[in-house]
Amino acid sequence: MTQVRAVAYPSPKTLISASRDATVRLWKVISSPPPVYDATISSHGTAFVNAVAYLPPSPSYPDGLIVSGGKDTIIEVRQPGKAPEDSAEALLLGHSHNVCALDIDSAGKFIVSGGWDGQARIWTVGRWSCEAILEGHEGSVWAVLAYDAETVITGCADQLIRIFHTSGKLLRTIKGTN
Repeated sequence: MTQVRAVAYPSPKTLISASRDATVRLWKVISSPPPVYDATISSHGTAFVNAVAYLPPSPSYPDGLIVSGGKDTIIEVRQPGKAPEDSAEALLLGHSHNVCALDIDSAGKFIVSGGWDGQARIWTVGRWSCEAILEGHEGSVWAVLAYDAETVITGCADQLIRIFHTSGKLLRTIKGTN
């Protein structure tokens, strides 16, 4: 494993990491204190994995879902217990460059992604389609936050923070730092 680019913390007994070695790993506590982890590879791609998020368990996905994306522009949605060679739950296609940020709303209804292509996108969980493209960024979208059921916040290389409605409408722009 090389440079870790992102981590998610689904429970006190589990961590998920995304790395430049093109892997997503599921780390489970095998003993404590101090905690000792055993890692299994959940996914192995062809390029850097920059972002990871976790969709908590629901009736449709009792083990939750691991969502990851990176340099290959694909957002992979995978059940945590599946082997890397098993099919993913979904592959979300639409970004034309590196996927560098992911988040999931607290109700588990949508995923938001940000990329080097200057776009943020909203994807519906279960339908696995892009419902809105959050446009107007003049640089890479480095950070995304599913603030609530109707609001997404993005942080961009153009030094602006943007607040969007989930329909894609820009609500407000905040100047960041110089």
